[in-house]
Amino acid sequence: MTIQQCVYVLEIHNTGSFSEAARKLFVAQSSLSTSIKSLEDELGIKIFERSKNGAVLTVEGAEFVRYAEEIVSKNDFVINRYKRAKADSRLFISTQHYDFIADAFARLVGQTTDAVFSLSLQEKETYDVIRDVEIAYSDVGIIAIEDRNIDIMTRYLQDKEISFFPILQVSPHVFIHNNHPLAKKELISYEMLKSYPYLSYEQGAHKDSWFKEEMISADFADKHIVISDRATLMNVLLKTDTYTVGTGIMPSALNEGKIVSIPLESSSMYSVGYITRNDRTQSPLLEKFILSIKEFGESIRA
Repeated sequence: MTIQQCVYVLEIHNTGSFSEAARKLFVAQSSLSTSIKSLEDELGIKIFERSKNGAVLTVEGAEFVRYAEEIVSKNDFVINRYKRAKADSRLFISTQHYDFIADAFARLVGQTTDAVFSLSLQEKETYDVIRDVEIAYSDVGIIAIEDRNIDIMTRYLQDKEISFFPILQVSPHVFIHNNHPLAKKELISYEMLKSYPYLSYEQGAHKDSWFKEEMISADFADKHIVISDRATLMNVLLKTDTYTVGTGIMPSALNEGKIVSIPLESSSMYSVGYITRNDRTQSPLLEKFILSIKEFGESIRA
């Protein structure tokens, strides 16, 4: 199996036709058909059923397409990562969903004056942030660890030859819109939240307590909504009486003061920090980014 064969399969799937895929790929239809037949023989499956209406995925073909999309995506990522920018002009960041990290990234972009550079910021589930750093897909990851889980998470990271460097400690805060019924409270209790829907980020198959991103468990919430991206969560917060719980850090420039954070009555504390592989040296861009978020941490503590 080759990357090119995966590209062929995806184009046929997208166009619904061998002839149209061949036209878009600038290859002969006979060559395309031969390549797909060779792939099917190698894998021992049939990927497409042909009919007068075009090409339709089989059940096995639909499963293969998901793998092909991932393979091609990873291939494109590697090519783009190394194609032009030098090693000291590349920085790839994986992070949990934090507004202040997006703010720090924007400052980094503004400060980067290299003629050629390659930067990436991807918000992901906790497990995937760690995985990205482990396989060197990303240079650095940003996560928060509850203090009671610090030992187990440290061992988990050590097994993957990753180190965690705390930047700041935070207590749980409730995020709500500025006209929410609880918006004028100076301190919010769990009991006050019971009648409102709780928003949390999807963590996929990795639902262990030490992987959760929000600073409370969803177990106590009678109304629970799971969302996968920060933009959607922010829109829901702005338009409904829902809430989420996080660090309490939200640069006002990103929400124009429409979202407020109020301390939650809780004894829990969290360490927010960055993770890197033990065998990786820091590029100038990574050093600049880490310095930026450290300075942000110092400004919060001041």
